[in-house]
Amino acid sequence: MIVISDTTPVISLMKANHLDLLQKLYGNVLIPNAVYRELTENPIYSEEAEIIRMCDFLRKTDVENIQSVHILRSVTGLDVGESEALVMYDACKWDKT
Repeated sequence: MIVISDTTPVISLMKANHLDLLQKLYGNVLIPNAVYRELTENPIYSEEAEIIRMCDFLRKTDVENIQSVHILRSVTGLDVGESEALVMYDACKWDKT
């Protein structure tokens, strides 16, 4: 099973001290690079960023179709992390068919 996460579920589980549930339930979880940056680049949350960096089950992944990310953002107003996660999901869905 391929699992792709946006920022919100990771932050919510981390705040509840249950980030380990992702690994227990799914093994590895793919997160787009934009989601990884959202989780690790804000200096106000340096302790939380270090927790994310130490989670070897969170797999930072490139999104191949950047043009689709830009189109999705412009049409929907979603942020870059959400858009990359959706484009990554769509690519995985079509790879399986």
